[in-house]
Amino acid sequence: MLDVSKISKLGFGCMRFTGREDDTIDIDYTAQMIDRYLAAGGNYFDTAWAYPNSEAALGKALVARHPRDSYYIASKCVAWTHCQSEDDLEKQLQETLANLGVEYVDIYLMHNLGGKRTAAFKKFNVWEFVKGVKERGLAKRIGFSAHCTPEELEQFIADYPEAELVQLQVNYLDWDSPSFRERECVEIAHKHGLPIVVMEPVKGGLLADPPQAVKDVLDEGMPDDSYATAALRFAASAPGVMTTLSGMSTIEQVEDNCQAFFPFRPLNDSERYAIERAQDAMTKSGIVPCTGCDYCAKVCPQGIGISGAMTALNYYINFNDAKAACYQLGFVVRFNGGKQMPSECIQCGACEAACPQNIPILECFERIQNEIVPFGERIVLMKP
Repeated sequence: MLDVSKISKLGFGCMRFTGREDDTIDIDYTAQMIDRYLAAGGNYFDTAWAYPNSEAALGKALVARHPRDSYYIASKCVAWTHCQSEDDLEKQLQETLANLGVEYVDIYLMHNLGGKRTAAFKKFNVWEFVKGVKERGLAKRIGFSAHCTPEELEQFIADYPEAELVQLQVNYLDWDSPSFRERECVEIAHKHGLPIVVMEPVKGGLLADPPQAVKDVLDEGMPDDSYATAALRFAASAPGVMTTLSGMSTIEQVEDNCQAFFPFRPLNDSERYAIERAQDAMTKSGIVPCTGCDYCAKVCPQGIGISGAMTALNYYINFNDAKAACYQLGFVVRFNGGKQMPSECIQCGACEAACPQNIPILECFERIQNEIVPFGERIVLMKP
């Protein structure tokens, strides 16, 4: 079993590295962030074949510059997109190793089990492939990441008894949500003795800049923490958590996170009460729980900028300004993102099947069309 004592409590999530204007990752800046994280005591990096350019950037900013025994790298293989045969799994693995510039990864996971996505992993015998990766010495430990129900998690653990860790979503917004039941999932993994890697502790950035009512609660109850580190510390304090991933994209975020984690301080009773109050305030805000993972966009036949549309909708929910939200919609989706607008949706539902947050995306599109678009300036909705 994995020696969790050697893994830093704060992990570096590599899905959202800082980019340049040409959409490439800024390697020099990424290297600076990594150096500060390592210097503070961090050593766990989470990437995936499906994260655009992430593995290659990590190879340049970390692997090429630091001794291989000074850090741990976790990567993942995906079956529900970009996979047509079992041969594609080997192709993913070889690309992962080449992009990272390593002979092995420390941890190799099946990427994003749960819901309808699970069938693809069974169809292509992915767990047998992953076990073979370890047997070949190309991975030291194996497991899976999952956005799933507690019942599904129990089944995964039964189906994959060789799994040595599990990656789960944990954040205070969804902790007791009937849609996510994260507390139950954590309790199940802990019961089975599986170390937990936490993903989405800040809910894709939503909890780093929450509604004002939530900020007021946290300003009073956790004045020494940023909104982001309050969320991170909540997740890291859950039982059985090995490391908590933070998708840090600025040096300031690295420094803020490291200050809260080295040394790590579990939540005390008064801080837990503050989080409980924040949970209540966040639930009442009605914000859309989009994390910006863009798994929906990967399967959208129309090329709609779905996560950008959710950003605009959340802007409307937080500030009740339809005109400004419509401007955000046009800028984030059309002009900055280069994607199609929600009006191009053909109602196929592929996005909802792929969404690990179970967001009713089609209902959100309807709300955008009815509540935001009519109040916007026509120019922001036009095709370039």
